[in-house]
Order: sequence, then structure tokens, then C-alpha cells
Amino acid sequence: MINIFNIFKEQFIDAIDKVAKDCNIILDQNLLKNIVIEPAKDRSHGDIACNIAMVMIKNFTSSNLKNPRLLAQQIINNLNKVSIAKIDIAGAGFINIKIKKRLLQEVIFDIAIAKEIKLESIGQSVKINLEYASPNPTGPIHVGHTRGAIYGDVLGNLLEKVGYEVLREYYINDAGAQIEVLLKSAYLRYLEACGDKIEITEGLYPGEYLIDIGKKIKKQFGVRLKNLEESQILTEIRDFVVEQMVDLIKTDLLALGIKHDNYFSEKKELHDQNKILETINFLRIKGLIYEGTTQEPFTQKGQKNSNQEEQTLFKSTDFGDDQDRVVLKSDKTPTYFAGDIAYTQSKINRGANILIMPLGYDHAGYVKRLTAVTKVLSNDKVKIKIILCQLVKFVKDGQPLKMSKRAGNFITAKDVIDEIGADVLRFTMLTRKNDAPFDFDLVKAVEQSKDNPVFYVQYAHARCCSILRNLKKDNLEFYNQIFEVTKQKNADFLNLLNDEGEIELMLKIANFPRIIEMATNSFEPHRLAFYAQDLASSFHGLWHKGSEDSKLKFIINDNYDLTKARIFLVLALKNSIANILDIFGIKPINEMK
Repeated sequence: MINIFNIFKEQFIDAIDKVAKDCNIILDQNLLKNIVIEPAKDRSHGDIACNIAMVMIKNFTSSNLKNPRLLAQQIINNLNKVSIAKIDIAGAGFINIKIKKRLLQEVIFDIAIAKEIKLESIGQSVKINLEYASPNPTGPIHVGHTRGAIYGDVLGNLLEKVGYEVLREYYINDAGAQIEVLLKSAYLRYLEACGDKIEITEGLYPGEYLIDIGKKIKKQFGVRLKNLEESQILTEIRDFVVEQMVDLIKTDLLALGIKHDNYFSEKKELHDQNKILETINFLRIKGLIYEGTTQEPFTQKGQKNSNQEEQTLFKSTDFGDDQDRVVLKSDKTPTYFAGDIAYTQSKINRGANILIMPLGYDHAGYVKRLTAVTKVLSNDKVKIKIILCQLVKFVKDGQPLKMSKRAGNFITAKDVIDEIGADVLRFTMLTRKNDAPFDFDLVKAVEQSKDNPVFYVQYAHARCCSILRNLKKDNLEFYNQIFEVTKQKNADFLNLLNDEGEIELMLKIANFPRIIEMATNSFEPHRLAFYAQDLASSFHGLWHKGSEDSKLKFIINDNYDLTKARIFLVLALKNSIANILDIFGIKPINEMK
């Protein structure tokens, strides 16, 4: 797939390398990383703009090229201009380029005939462990979980699209106090299924989803549990209840279009195999574990602090954390963080080169400590990226929907999917940057208007399909002749696209590989949602121009060559939108109802 922005970036770097050699200057490679080639903000200035002269001027302070405009001119003098129609310098030293239509035509042709757009050279089969959508297995997926779940799933699709090898993992947090609360709650529902009257006390989970779990426990174990001690009961039903809850979550996630490759049990994989203490001992050998207390000896009022019990701590302050973190409590039971350390070690041992974890903003404190742990455990060979997702507030008729597993009045993801559909939920959730707060309006999400992003984009795809259907229906021979050209490698016929709206759409479509690359490198799939809306806007504008001026219609029956060119523009747009929707896990709509 041709990325015209990378082509020009390489040419600019070659040009400045020649300028540097002429000046006996060694270029700073770190500065080269800051060179940006992007669409020109003002089309009257050109198609592409580059900041190379302003970025690299720091390297030329000892030469006679003492301002960016002078440096820009020397770069232009050494630039390969084979694909450049016009080039000039603007402002403090921006270089603006108008590209030759020939290059643009080749890009549009390639995208038009591509069944799937891939950029596999970016990922190069590097292994990624992507752990996401892992709420505690104590209840169904509620709407509060959907943002991180959708973000993680779409990020996985994007990373696979560009050639990474992605393992999608669900971390089953089946150890800890919340599981004991779940088991006690489920046992009460078991007693209820046995005909006993129950009272759900404060602190237990009252959700109705446990009624069905209670019935399943009765079917599995009969009434014999009623004769056992509580500790025996909880041990007996533990694996069964957790398995039922995980199955419930899997079903909810599947309704959202999410399926993981691996389900990692904290209890079975870490606690039962003694991996937590094993990893702590490894860090102790590294000199990063010690016995101490996190409490200051005295309070600010000079009183002696009551909690001075010795605990086992990890030296996270060595890596920029504000305090060292407890890994073993005073009674030697492991903390959640200790489990996270062992889990990180497991990911590294299983061959991951990069660890990615989308987490809620309430886990912001984990960034420094898990980054430190990954650095130490992998000897700095494995990288970790923790992506923080802000909370999403769901609103309907101006009223927020409230969620609480313990209160039992939460709104499940399935409730929302049943109301607006998984595709609408997935796309709309990606119309905000993941670290920005989001008020999700359920009413607006199903409106059929240009203010509804998923409808607007799907409508553009459906219109493309409509144009192709109409051509095939009205003139099959004409249709077949046009598609014969896909067997050729000559895009000259696209030179007939001269309307300003057509050129604008071609330039935006040509931006597709760049947007994919930017979204990948920044871990920001929302860029694709913005881009898809921009594509749709330009296409709808072109459609309306054709409605007002017959010369701008996509199908002109007495002009085969122009129709062929416009059909290929439609195909390129259709493929671009379809590939974005595919990354989003959404099926493109071929016909609006």
C-alpha cells in the first residue's frame, strides 16, 4: 500500500542529508524523528506540508543557513521532484507541496482494487500481549466496562491489521476477598433455590443474575451443601461459581463482539503454582525487596502511628513512584500488586515483546510501578504500555444511568446492546479520545442524522453500494467493462477527475495509510473514527453536488471513461470505510433501511 507521506518523508531526509554533507554537519537523529509530513491545512498552499527546515535548523547554527527559510530553500534544491507539481516556502519555513496527479491516481487505484488494506511492515510479527476487558468475575459486564472493552478490542484489530501478532487475554481475578463475597452471595441464592427464605445482608451482591447461579448450584450439588460447614461449602462451590460467572461474562462480551484468545486464572496460574512468592524472591535477589513499613513513625500532630507492622515492600521509589509498594502484608498474604508482578512475569515468560493494558483512570497509580516491574523482570527487553480510559457516563432522556454490582441496580452491557445495537455502541464509543470524559446519550446514538457519526459513515458506504448496484442494474455491459480494468495496472483514466470535490476526496483517501500508521503508533483508534467521518462528509458533499449538477453525477451513461474514473473513486472510498469498520469490528451496511 502506497503511503505518499512516507515517500516524501524519505525524500526530505535524503535532501537534508545532502545539505548537511555540503556543510560538513552531522545530523542529530533524534531531531529527524520530529519531522512531520501532513496534509496542508489550507489547500490553496498545496497538498502536503513539511516542517523539516524548522525542526532541523538547530543543526545548522554554525553554517551560513541561519534561518529556516534559507535551509528550506537548500532542501528544495536537493529534493527529488519527480512526483512534485509545485513547491514553495511559507511562513517561518514550512515547505508546501502540490503533488502530481499521477501519484495520487496510483494510490486511489491501489485502494480501489484492494480487497483488504494491510500495512504489515509496521508490526513485523512482534508479539503483543493485550490484556483488556477483565472486570472481576462477580457479575455481568455493565455499561461502565464497555469503553475499555471496546477500546482494547479495536486496538487489537488495528495492531493485527498492521502486522503485529496479538494475544488477546482476559485476566480472571478469581482470588481475593471479592470472590468470597461472591460465593457467600451465590450460596444464599442456592438456599433460595432449595426453598429457604433468605435475607441478603449489606455487603453481599444482591443482583438478580445470582438467582440463576443459585439454581445451577442446586442442580449440580443437590441439597447436600446445606449440611456442610460454611468453609467447606465455599470450597465446594468455588470453581463452579467462578466458571459460571466467567461464562456469563464471555456471553456478554460476545454480544459486544469481543472474544479473547486466552483466559488467565489468577488463582490457578499464580496462587496455586506459588508463582507470586517465586517472583518476589527473584526481585529480592535483585535487591528490590525489603522488609519495612509504609507508615511514618509519627503523625503530623506528633502522635505515634498505630500501624507499624512490618511488611514486605518493593522499591518502586527507585523508579519514580511516590512510595514503595507493599507486596506481602504483615501476615504474609500477597497484595493485588504482588499478583500483578507475577502476572507480568508470566506474560514475559510466554514470549510477549510488548505488554498493553487499557485500564480505568482509577488505576493511574499502576503506571509507574508496573513499568518498573516490567523493566526489571525483562532486563529492559520488554516494553509495557498502560493506557488509561476515562469513565463513560450513559445518559437517557437527560438522566444518568447508575451502576452498582452490590446494589444490584446496574445497567448491563446487554441492556444497552438490546436498545441500540452492538455496532452503534462500538463506533460511538470510539468518537472520543480514550482519556477524555464521555457522556454517551442513548437517544442520540440511534438518530438517523449527520449528527450521528455511525449512521453518517454507514450511509456513505451504503451510497457507494447503491451507485454500484444502479450501474450494474441499468447497464451490465458497462459495469463489466469498468471492472475489467482491475486486471490492468494503468491508472491514467483517473486523470479525468478534475472537480475540486473529487480532488479533495482523492487526497483524503490517499491519507488512509498515514492515519492507520498514526493511530497505531499513538494507540489511538479514535483517529480512525474522526477520519471516517471526514471521508463521509466529503463524499456526501460530492453526492449532493451531483444532485444539483448532472455533469457531476457518478454515472454518466454517454461517457464511459469519466464514469469509470468516478466509479473507481467510489470503490476507493467504499474500501477505505469498509476497512475502518472492519477494524472497529463492525459490519458495513450495503443498503439503508
